[in-house]
Amino acid sequence: MVQKTKKGGKFSPGKEATPTPNPKPWPNLPPRLTSLIAIQPSLMQNITALGGTTKSWRVAPACYRKLDDKPRMPQLVEINATDYKRPQHSHKIDVSFHEKYFFFYYKRRSYQYRDPWIYFKGYSHGQLVAMSCDLSKCCLREPEGKCTRYLPCWDCNLPFKFATLSSSPKDWKLPTKYTKLSSLPKHQYVCNVMVLTGICSPAFAFFRWGKDQKGWIVENCTLTEPYALNQHMQFTNAIGFQGKFYALSLQGSLAVIEDIDSHFQITAGGANRAVPSVVSRQFREYLLESNGEIFLVFLISRKSINVVDDVEVFQLDICKLLWVKVESLGDVMFFVEDECCMSLSASKVGCRGNCIYFTHQRVKEWFVFDMETCCISPTSGPNIEFTKSPMWDELMEQ
Repeated sequence: MVQKTKKGGKFSPGKEATPTPNPKPWPNLPPRLTSLIAIQPSLMQNITALGGTTKSWRVAPACYRKLDDKPRMPQLVEINATDYKRPQHSHKIDVSFHEKYFFFYYKRRSYQYRDPWIYFKGYSHGQLVAMSCDLSKCCLREPEGKCTRYLPCWDCNLPFKFATLSSSPKDWKLPTKYTKLSSLPKHQYVCNVMVLTGICSPAFAFFRWGKDQKGWIVENCTLTEPYALNQHMQFTNAIGFQGKFYALSLQGSLAVIEDIDSHFQITAGGANRAVPSVVSRQFREYLLESNGEIFLVFLISRKSINVVDDVEVFQLDICKLLWVKVESLGDVMFFVEDECCMSLSASKVGCRGNCIYFTHQRVKEWFVFDMETCCISPTSGPNIEFTKSPMWDELMEQ
């Protein structure tokens, strides 16, 4: 697969990517939260998903409208969809935030991160998915630096949008590089890694951790998109949950993907379309897990693509596969950002509950959406004001 750059030249995906001079810090959260995560790594389990996908509406082509008088379903397109196909646009991130807190350094030596500058390709269930500079080698890393587990080499001719894991580390035991896979019981082989390509052919790549599998299982999607005419599903967002994958297509279809008899299959589809309930110019969607439930957050731009003027939250009814609009989060608050989604108990960290904190693509400042008043307001610059935090006080006493 050959892709073109903005200047019209050709890009060879096998070539090494150009490193970025200034790696981005990750997770890109308010400093107070980063401090808490640095001294209590278990909070990393509250971070889910890669980040958001930006979509915009488009009018159905005129040739389709002339075929008959039937109303056509509005179509969606992904904004900046070609960026993930061009690895030279990938950026490196710095996850060495654990080393910045010297008071805890000597008590937690194992959390030192030796190689902080890596290409970020997703975060799921406490595992960060990273790629090397040649864009073929990929691995799973725990951000606190405990372990690195290598995945099969990636075919650089295939797009790599992002990766996610099927289940939580507490539900499976990954072997280290010193562990013989043959010595592990079969019931421990319950972790699957999935890569979304963002296209329909191929649509997925899977790897069964611990099995005698030497490479990725690459599969196409031949299912017809229910919200588009004569199109196959192409998936742009996904989350691993309780051993399964829940993937959203470009047009808002939900698909449940399971590993059945050594074959990955789409076993069920969503009952409704995952789109905002209000008219908008574009929106950004975030999938995240909170307290054993799957949520979908929409940052909606009604009038201008440069301004977020509405936020909607939906929860997935797992049994019915139905997206239900959420009116209140109670004591819970969400942080949603381009490469990080996090759910926290507001009372524990000393912040406002029933709120969605977010950053916009073009603005580094944090904003807050109050679920009760449905109002959006800016916070105090890049920081967020925290009240007295019981969790922080407890950690400082240790």
